[in-house]
Amino acid sequence: MAHSIAEKTELSCPECGRSFMAQVWLVVDVGERPDLAERVQNGTLHDVSCPHCGHRGTVDAPLLVYLPGEGRPLLFSPARRTSTEEDREQAAGLVGALRERLGDEWRDGWLAQGLAGVPREMLPLALAEGPEAA
Repeated sequence: MAHSIAEKTELSCPECGRSFMAQVWLVVDVGERPDLAERVQNGTLHDVSCPHCGHRGTVDAPLLVYLPGEGRPLLFSPARRTSTEEDREQAAGLVGALRERLGDEWRDGWLAQGLAGVPREMLPLALAEGPEAA
């Protein structure tokens, strides 16, 4: 089973007003999906284009990044317009979904120091140099 998780979301274009479906990535395993890791790194993972008029925008969604083989392999980047409580709930949900997908590969010790949280604009730095750098 793939570890990376996306959900189909119905969006409404702010330019033309028409609805369309978009794939929004919520969990990215950088070892499994280097293409998505590159999009996380350059800040375009949640960018979408309206298929009707071509308008480009960014979806405000949380993201859990799984870095297999790292000492702290989990990084959570909350959505931008959410409360602290919403961030906690979303983080717990994404961690639970990844835990289920990893099965026997999951290690409870990964959360012993807590889940590293990184603002979206600092995520490329955190991926390159570790969450402490961000």
